[in-house]
Amino acid sequence: MIHCFRDRALWESTMRNSLAKWGMPALCLALLLAVAGLAWLMITQMVSKDVQLVIDGKVSACETTSYTVEELLEEQKIQLVKEDSITPKVDQTLTDGAKVEITKAVPFTVRADGESKDLKALPRTVADALDDHHISVGEADKVVPALSEPLTAGTEIVINRITTQTQEVMEPVDFKTKTKGDNDLPAGTTEVVKKGKKGQDKVTYQITYSDGQEIDRQELERERLKKPVAKVIAKSTRGMIHGAEYVKKITVKAYSYTGGGRTASGTRARVGEIAVDPRVIPLGTNVYVEGYGFARAEDTGGNIKGNTIDVYKNSESACLNWGVRHVTVYILSK
Repeated sequence: MIHCFRDRALWESTMRNSLAKWGMPALCLALLLAVAGLAWLMITQMVSKDVQLVIDGKVSACETTSYTVEELLEEQKIQLVKEDSITPKVDQTLTDGAKVEITKAVPFTVRADGESKDLKALPRTVADALDDHHISVGEADKVVPALSEPLTAGTEIVINRITTQTQEVMEPVDFKTKTKGDNDLPAGTTEVVKKGKKGQDKVTYQITYSDGQEIDRQELERERLKKPVAKVIAKSTRGMIHGAEYVKKITVKAYSYTGGGRTASGTRARVGEIAVDPRVIPLGTNVYVEGYGFARAEDTGGNIKGNTIDVYKNSESACLNWGVRHVTVYILSK
């Protein structure tokens, strides 16, 4: 490429002015200088130069007559994109022994904000690549690979936008259920004494979202606006023993006796009646005695005090077999 006066009118004007002011000697000098400059330019243009070309770290030496870096790229059929890096700049003049360094941008993909973008950037770090394309990353955002990781060809960068929001909600508070014993209810039955009522809390949460989807919820504050009212259920304390309902059961020391006669209630002494302490088991009470069976409290005795009973047996040998034992007595409802 030959550089010379490109504006002919300016050149002619300069020559006329010089001629008018300085005359023929000045004109000759100007022409001589112009020819000398043109000759120098032609010589430098035609003289070959040794240039070191470094592309992505790979060094190669080349001989060229290119005047600028841009001409060298054309000569070597090297095409650059805007993301590539080159030193010196393409409009710089080449000199013998010059070093031209080129770093090619690598392709990568960014997935963020519901979009996928195919981009290019210099192979530095993930953070540098995002910054080159003005893609912001919040302090809480999650980036994979990490921002400090190197960017290589084909890297897929995924950015999850992490945001938080404070939310106030009203929440129901479940009531508790309390159970109390009731000896008046039939065995195995229950009855609602008091209905329960739910309470209400005002709760403040900090909610964390990843790309708009909730991933965490932390309770910050809870205020009780209305207390719950417990539900009360009465449950029968009665039970069943061999098909009969009992209202309570007690443990007693059981003796035995025989010999007939009349009971304290005026009935005939017989199997199926027992002697009791009326302060513990009232006379006339129907009972079930463990190991003896159904019976009726009809008799008393001088040695029958407190939790002690005498069961009637038909013979002394039967009494001996019974001996003295601790048994459970079920007080029947009927």
